[in-house]
Amino acid sequence: MTSDANTQSKINQTASNYVVRLYSGELTAKEEQDILAWCNESERHQSAFDKAIKVWDAASALPMSIGWREKLEGRFYHIRYMAASIVVALFCLTLYLHHSLQGEPSVTSPSQHYATAIGEVSNVGLSDGSTITLNTDTAVTVTFSAQARELWLLKGEAFFDIAKAPARPFLIHTGDKTIRVVGTKFNVKLSDSGFDIAVAEGIVAIEEATSRNAANPEVKPEPVLLEAGAMATFNHNNALIAKQNKDVVDKAQSWRSGYLRFDDERLDKIIESFNRYRTKKIVVDEEVSSLRISGVFKLSEGDAILTALEATLPIDVQKSEENITVVKK
Repeated sequence: MTSDANTQSKINQTASNYVVRLYSGELTAKEEQDILAWCNESERHQSAFDKAIKVWDAASALPMSIGWREKLEGRFYHIRYMAASIVVALFCLTLYLHHSLQGEPSVTSPSQHYATAIGEVSNVGLSDGSTITLNTDTAVTVTFSAQARELWLLKGEAFFDIAKAPARPFLIHTGDKTIRVVGTKFNVKLSDSGFDIAVAEGIVAIEEATSRNAANPEVKPEPVLLEAGAMATFNHNNALIAKQNKDVVDKAQSWRSGYLRFDDERLDKIIESFNRYRTKKIVVDEEVSSLRISGVFKLSEGDAILTALEATLPIDVQKSEENITVVKK
């Protein structure tokens, strides 16, 4: 290394040391004067110091968009102020952690309640960037804290598009089961016996909400993991029926596009699905309940489904003020 290069290297090192000290929050009055004096000694000193500040700024430290000389006094004051603020913040954090460790609850945002009426479908955007699409006659309650994002599916059906946040898992409570995700897309439909879940993207874990081990309540079964393309049914007896079929998953969320799709399904099950969107219910006579049909029906067409069913199956549709009855022709 030449003598000039060696000199420049020492100048650069000194400039870097001064900048680090400048941002430390511990700069003394004498050190302030030393920096000013050193920069005034030569243009090379001044240039090296300015470059060191730019390097610091580029590394996402405290940005300086103005010349350091013009605002030197204000900058030193600002650094001291920030240092004092950091001390206060650390003190508050220490108090917070102390109280948390003592069992006091952490700060939690107020619960939000969302619901849809019969026949209504609604998209709900959450503060974390997640989106929930509520199907007909659905109700949820959402609570966010620093540790977790929680939702209680109280009734109905919803499609979840959960924003990724590994440090804050998203928990969906469905009675005796909890669905845990980090970031994924899936559909959940409650029923009297449990719930159906269809995973469109990512992985979900289904856990027991409480232990079934009376002797050791802390022990819970291993969670059930479902990947994209899987559909499963959970009931209160913990039975699981899983299907690895993307087509089945797509069908489970067809309601989001405004239609319902059925593949060789019983008439009573088809009518049960449509009744969720109707205030005036359709009653299926037992004699025709086991008839099967396939098709795609638009939710917006109302009673048009009855016309289509009459044209396809050996049935009659009888209407009254109270309800609509489907009987054998």
